[in-house]
Amino acid sequence: MEALYKFFKSIKLAVVLILTIAILSIVSTLIPQGKDTAFYFHTYGAFWAQVLLRLRFTDYFRSLLFLAPVSLFFVNLSVCSIDRLINRERRKARRRHGPDLIHIGLLLLIIGAIFSVFTRREGMVYMGEGDEIRLPGEYTLRLLDYQYEEYENGRPKDWISTVEVSRDGEVLIASFSIEVNKPLKIGGINVYQTSFAREDRATLRDAEGTSSPIASGEGFEWEGAVVIFQGIEGTIAVFEKWENHTRTEAYRVGIGETIGEYTLEELGSRDVTGLQAVKDPGFIPVVIALILVATGLSLTMIQKRKDKDI
Repeated sequence: MEALYKFFKSIKLAVVLILTIAILSIVSTLIPQGKDTAFYFHTYGAFWAQVLLRLRFTDYFRSLLFLAPVSLFFVNLSVCSIDRLINRERRKARRRHGPDLIHIGLLLLIIGAIFSVFTRREGMVYMGEGDEIRLPGEYTLRLLDYQYEEYENGRPKDWISTVEVSRDGEVLIASFSIEVNKPLKIGGINVYQTSFAREDRATLRDAEGTSSPIASGEGFEWEGAVVIFQGIEGTIAVFEKWENHTRTEAYRVGIGETIGEYTLEELGSRDVTGLQAVKDPGFIPVVIALILVATGLSLTMIQKRKDKDI
């Protein structure tokens, strides 16, 4: 038991865990997170895609690669904090609240970060004028207008999406302009302006005569496979067929021709704005933790200056 206690209060253990967390976190930033399985097979090949998926490097902050060292570091930090308090009481040493606040802040930071990982919800959507999306809390966001501004040299200057927010048929916000540094905040949700793009669209008609529009990147199931609409080349729609995470065939379809059980009825493109909705209940604990750490560091520096003056 004593050996286990010494192990968990070891500073060397803390250093190793911090380095492990830092290195793995840096590596994870190089790998797009939360994409479809097909994306990783297409981007990294079958072997590396399977490695990334099995290690859950594609969802790093929910994987054991992250949770295991962070949990160990939480235990290590807790034991160090308790050991420090016990030794201080035994020696009847003068209380120094700076380190205590730093330790408490770091522990709360870990709790808040893990809470954020499992409760944070975010979604990215591309919208054209008149499109609507549903947000958590039964909010409906409708795009009224958007503008794309450039500098004289052609570089992007600003994207502005003007939206309406309603709930249960009642308009709560008649008009709000979302900009890159000006998100919409409602019901604990932040809606950010992230991008601007040109979107290809195809209209498919089924055997019963029902027409359904799909955008590039979307698709449908066909004979146990998934067919993805890739975009438009001239007057031709390009589709790809994926089976078992592997692209097996490509199709070039003109208007009036069939693809699977559908007939291509119409092709077109439109400008769309990219909006990202984020709800993060763990944000407040993380902010409080950072304030505690900053306060603890300040008190520690002040105390050290006083000790030098004595």
